[in-house]
Amino acid sequence: MEKQKWLSRLNMVFFTPCLLFSNISSVISFEKLLAYWPIPVFYICFALVSFTLVHVICRLVRLNSEFRGFVTACVMFSNTNSLPIAVITSLAVSEAGKVLYWDADDTQEAVAARGISYTLFYAIFGNLLRWSYGYRLLQIPIREEEEEEIGYGTMTSDYGTSSGSDSMISSSRPHSPVLFSGRSSKYDGNHSRSTSVNETSGLLSSFPTLPSDAADDQQQQDDQSSMKTHVKRKMATWARSIHQFMTPPLYAAFLAIAVGLIPPLRQLMYDTFVHASVTLAIQSCGKAAVPIILVCLGAQLTDILEKEMQNHETNYSRKAVGTAIGIRMILAPLVVIPIVLAFVRYGSAYAGVAADPVFSVMMIIVGCTPTAINLVQISQVTGAFEDEMLHLLFWSYGVVCVPVFTLVVFAALNIVDTFL
Repeated sequence: MEKQKWLSRLNMVFFTPCLLFSNISSVISFEKLLAYWPIPVFYICFALVSFTLVHVICRLVRLNSEFRGFVTACVMFSNTNSLPIAVITSLAVSEAGKVLYWDADDTQEAVAARGISYTLFYAIFGNLLRWSYGYRLLQIPIREEEEEEIGYGTMTSDYGTSSGSDSMISSSRPHSPVLFSGRSSKYDGNHSRSTSVNETSGLLSSFPTLPSDAADDQQQQDDQSSMKTHVKRKMATWARSIHQFMTPPLYAAFLAIAVGLIPPLRQLMYDTFVHASVTLAIQSCGKAAVPIILVCLGAQLTDILEKEMQNHETNYSRKAVGTAIGIRMILAPLVVIPIVLAFVRYGSAYAGVAADPVFSVMMIIVGCTPTAINLVQISQVTGAFEDEMLHLLFWSYGVVCVPVFTLVVFAALNIVDTFL
């Protein structure tokens, strides 16, 4: 088990970042951002739909709050790489693939290439959110009882601190009148003021003149030093906050976006000697990410029967798994297909890709795929929801995916055949 977790952690820290870097940097560019602008819009719409469905359904079924993060991650983050690419590659070489031809000169290779390009571009945004927000969702939940204990302990410590502070303040109060009484004088009126002025002038005349300019410079230097220290602390706090939010795959994704969008960096990575020595090495390491995920998944499946869960946890986990599968595989397609259909009918005036049958089919496919397999990698690293994730992936891919996804693909082909 420890070796399995070590391999999953190694995969997340090294091989998966290599995979994301090679996939994103080779696909993204300013030209594709302008041409494929509906893809991020679709991703945002699908993510908002999934998030809304999760919170509505979880309240209706009264799902325990500990499992809502698990259900949210499983519904929001679907398979955007292996399954859609396999489906479009198969459709392109089949008889049904002729429906996907954009014009008379279109070919099977062009259909497959466009479908893969759309899928990889869509996966960019999915990976960015999956390895940031999704990683936070799949953390070990804090039970309600523990939260109450933590809150009670905090209140107790605060009460003790405030009592101590009050006692310190009250003990210092008797000295305050002495300070004020020391400032009182038996002289008043003009006599008092003249005496003070005379004494002050005498004292000033008896001492040498102080270097006021040097004192001002020293004060200014101290202020600048304190300001620099304050700025450094703020920057360090800001950097720590960002680092806590980031993950190694997310760092790789942002680096890949920078390489793809900055022409000199893209030329350096793909058109010079660096391509053969560095870029191809990164691509080779990235190809090992998915097999390692499957190896860890298979190793964990062999242990699933040996683990016994408590009865109340079994009931809650079964409800969470069933809720996630129902939303991801049944409710989500019922919302995704009408959204894409509306874009097919009315989007040709705003985007050229709306007339491409491959684009419409791929948007339906990526919006209706099962839960992403690499979520099990996150669960293994964080140690949260491991058994629930295994059950969900088994039922999603082994039982529900084939009949439901077949209907989804037929519906997508029927839509493009009717309206395009």
